[in-house]
Amino acid sequence: MVKYLGLALSVVFIPALVVSTVAAKKLTPLEKAMRALCKKEEPTGRVASNANTEAAQSIASMPASPASGGGTTLTAINPSGWQPDPMGLTVAASAEEIKLSWSNTATAWSGFAGYLVLKAEPGGKADVLNAFPLAGNWYRDLTVTPQVQYTYQVSAIDAKGTTLLSSRPLVCSLAPSLPPRVPRDFEVVSEEEKVTLKWKKNVRTSHDVAGYLVYRSPSREDQGECLTNTPVAGTQYKYDDERGEYGQEYFYRVTAVDAWGLTGEASVPLAGLARPRSRDGLILMSTAYRGMGREERGLTGSLQFCYYIGTLYGTQDPSLSPLALFLDPISLWLLSADAKYTLLTEQQAPLSLAVGGKGAIQLFAGQQDSSGGSFTFSEKSNMEYLWGTYLSLSRSFGNWGVHGGYLQGTMGDAVYYLSKYLEPEKTRNLFFVGVDFPVVRRMNAVLEILCPLDAELKSRQQPLLLNLHVDRFFNFDISFLHWKQGWAFLGYFNVRVTVFPGR
Repeated sequence: MVKYLGLALSVVFIPALVVSTVAAKKLTPLEKAMRALCKKEEPTGRVASNANTEAAQSIASMPASPASGGGTTLTAINPSGWQPDPMGLTVAASAEEIKLSWSNTATAWSGFAGYLVLKAEPGGKADVLNAFPLAGNWYRDLTVTPQVQYTYQVSAIDAKGTTLLSSRPLVCSLAPSLPPRVPRDFEVVSEEEKVTLKWKKNVRTSHDVAGYLVYRSPSREDQGECLTNTPVAGTQYKYDDERGEYGQEYFYRVTAVDAWGLTGEASVPLAGLARPRSRDGLILMSTAYRGMGREERGLTGSLQFCYYIGTLYGTQDPSLSPLALFLDPISLWLLSADAKYTLLTEQQAPLSLAVGGKGAIQLFAGQQDSSGGSFTFSEKSNMEYLWGTYLSLSRSFGNWGVHGGYLQGTMGDAVYYLSKYLEPEKTRNLFFVGVDFPVVRRMNAVLEILCPLDAELKSRQQPLLLNLHVDRFFNFDISFLHWKQGWAFLGYFNVRVTVFPGR
C-alpha cells in the first residue's frame, strides 16, 4: 500500500517540479529587468534618488499624450519604501542640461510603440516633452532653468497610446553653476563729457558669458544704479557713460552675466568723472585750466591754428567808404603755441590761476574789396612773429565758466589785420575776459572779448574783438570786430590741439 502511494505521489509532483523548473528558466522581459535592478546599487553623485515619495505623489496621475487616438493616465508606483524602478529610470544633471536614461527596453512587448517622457514643475501639470514616441532609451532635456526642481517620468506605450509600463517619478534640478569670473584689466578713463570703461573677458565657467552689466554710484560703498538695460555684448568690452553730471565723480563697477542669467562678482570700484568740454580759450585768450578742462595744478601745452576768411558783413564811417562791407575776403593765418602752469586754489568751486607764455606766427596774404580788386596796406607785413606772457584766472560753476586775464606782449597786433579800415598799431598790453556756457547738452558756446592797448594803455582806434565759438559746429566760428569808425562780422576757423597732459 505504501509502495503504491509513493508511486502516485511521484507521478503527481515530479512533472510539476519539472514544469516549475522549466518556467523559471523562461523569464519574461519584465522579470529579467526586475532581477537585474535588484542586483544594481542605488545611483550616487548627481543622479536623482529613486525614493522620492513626495515627487511620486505630485506626479502620480500624469496624463499621457494621445499617440494615435484615445489616451490614458499614467499611474506611478508609490511604494512606502525603496523598491527597484520597473524601468530602471535614472536622471543625471549637469550645469546646462538634464539627461534621462532607462535600462528596461520593452521592444519585445506585444504592440510596443515607444516611450513618452513627461516633466512637471512644482505644483504644475505634467507635459510630454517628445512629440513622437522614442525608440531609444535616453532623452536630453535642455528646456530647464537653474534652481528649479523638475519631476520626470517615462512611460512605455503601444500603438494605441495605451500605457504598458511607467517608471517611478524622479526629481532633479540643474547642477550648481559656477558664476562668471570678474572681468580682467578693468579701467576707468575720465574724458571730455564722458567716462569710458574698458575691460577684458575672463575665461568662461559653467556657461558662456552673455554680456556685462555696468553700475554707477556716487559712493564707493554702494553698488548704485545699473546703466545697462541689456548686457553689453560683443567683443569690444567697452562702455561710454555720457549721462552723468559733468565734473561729478562716480564709482563704476562691471560684472559679467552668463547665458542663464547668473551674475558674477563685480569688479573693484574705480572712480571717474566726465570733464566739461575743453576750456583752453580761443584765439588770443588763455584760461587757467589745463588741457581738456582738467581742474588741477600742473603743466600743460597746446597748439592752435586759426584762419580768418574775411568780413561777412559790416559798415564803417562814410569818410572811410560809402559802401557797406559785404563778403570781403581776407587771408590772415595764425599758428600759435601756448605753455602754462596752472594752480588750483579751491576744490568745491574751482578757482584756478595760471601763468604762461604764448608765441605765434602770423601770415598775412592781403585783403580784397567787394569789387574784386586788391587792397593792401603798406604798413602791413606778410609775416610777423608775435609773443606774450600772461596771467590768467578762471572759475567754473558746473557747466559755466568765467575767465579773465592780462597779457604783456605783441599778441594784440593781430587784431589790426582783421579789417582794411584799421591801421596797424603797436600793442604791448592785452586785456581779455571770457565766458563759456551750455547751449544744449554736449554743446557749449565760448565767448572771449579782447582789448589791445599800447604801452601807455591807450588806443587811437579803440578796437574791440569778440570771438564766439560753438562746440561741434564744424569749427567755423563768428567774430565781431568793433572800432572807432566801424564794425564788422568776421568768419574764422579755429582748431586747438592739447599737447600735454595726454589725458
